[in-house]
Amino acid sequence: GIDPDDEFEAFEAWERHLNKVLQFPFDAEIAEPQERGPLRSGYKVRVHHITSIEGLYGIMVKMTYQHRTYHFPLCDLEAIDKASENYGQLRQYVVWFANR
Repeated sequence: GIDPDDEFEAFEAWERHLNKVLQFPFDAEIAEPQERGPLRSGYKVRVHHITSIEGLYGIMVKMTYQHRTYHFPLCDLEAIDKASENYGQLRQYVVWFANR
């Protein structure tokens, strides 16, 4: 029942879904190259929870890297444990985000 042309409504649906199915906290890796900031592709981080929806970046999460806290786009992360439910759920969101 989501209007396919309403991107924010789709993000809200994803946020509700992911809050139900993801097990927080979980370990992830930055999977996309970062043009700015201190974080780089390949860094291993701990994801604590979903914080907000940002128009350009989609679902944002609170995460830590080397004892520092960051707010980061979920679409740029990959769960480290490939056998976990988090891996598949996050992967589905990343694919949707890239193809929206």
